[in-house]
Amino acid sequence: MNLYKFDSVAISPSDVISLHKQETWELTYVVHGRGTRTLGDETSEFSDGDLAFIPPHIPHCWTYDNHYTDECGRIEYATLSFKTEFIDRCASAFPEITERLEQLKSVSSVITFSGKTLEEMTEMMLRMRTKKMSELLPYIFRIILLLSKHESDGIVIGRFAETDRTSDRINKVKEFSLENYASSITIDMIANHVGMNRSSFCTFFKKATGQTYITYLNKLRVDRACSLLRDGKLSITDVCYMVGFNDVPYFNRCFKNNRGMSPKEYADGVITQRQVIKSRKKKD
Repeated sequence: MNLYKFDSVAISPSDVISLHKQETWELTYVVHGRGTRTLGDETSEFSDGDLAFIPPHIPHCWTYDNHYTDECGRIEYATLSFKTEFIDRCASAFPEITERLEQLKSVSSVITFSGKTLEEMTEMMLRMRTKKMSELLPYIFRIILLLSKHESDGIVIGRFAETDRTSDRINKVKEFSLENYASSITIDMIANHVGMNRSSFCTFFKKATGQTYITYLNKLRVDRACSLLRDGKLSITDVCYMVGFNDVPYFNRCFKNNRGMSPKEYADGVITQRQVIKSRKKKD
């Protein structure tokens, strides 16, 4: 699969996928059907309108009632799946919401929503059923924004003990990194912080996040560098050292790998954008 995938299906209850888990984030909406669902360690009933946001690596399935189908004997549901990399790409494109998106990535239980948030998400899912693949991105980005804005209001409907332990450790890594990114952080230092040896930590972090810790740390530092460059008060060299890099050429390479442009190009673009905005305001 690419960075994201959307499926809207109407099938026989017997054709629904059995208990499974995946490495992607998943948002599933039941258009028509009822029965019992298993989300992690919890099993409960569901019906039309059921919505569940499922983090990676949590076992789940929906078992549909064979007697509650449409006139063709089918049930219907829609599923949006996306990789953690897609969330990171959104953060790179819109650094002003990076903290919100990082918080979204810390979700470790299956959650649903209520009220206006639920209405907006289900409306997006229903609209997406009628769109072409090339037209989905604006809807998916809107859903990501809704999830990141309201994840703290989510209602927990499923947990998985193994995933919770992993998430607790990952959150500990991220908290330490956010507090100390401007300093020198070594693999041994962060591994010791979460009570692991170097080799075990590297394997654990790569499996849990899909990237190495150094890749994660460099991205975090580049995100912070973007914030400083947007202020326009510091030189690129100053920004480099303030966010934890100790080598300007290496900083430039990491920045370009993450943003697709050099720090200078990024800073010049921000300045140009400001000039355009000022020019428009004067005309108005």
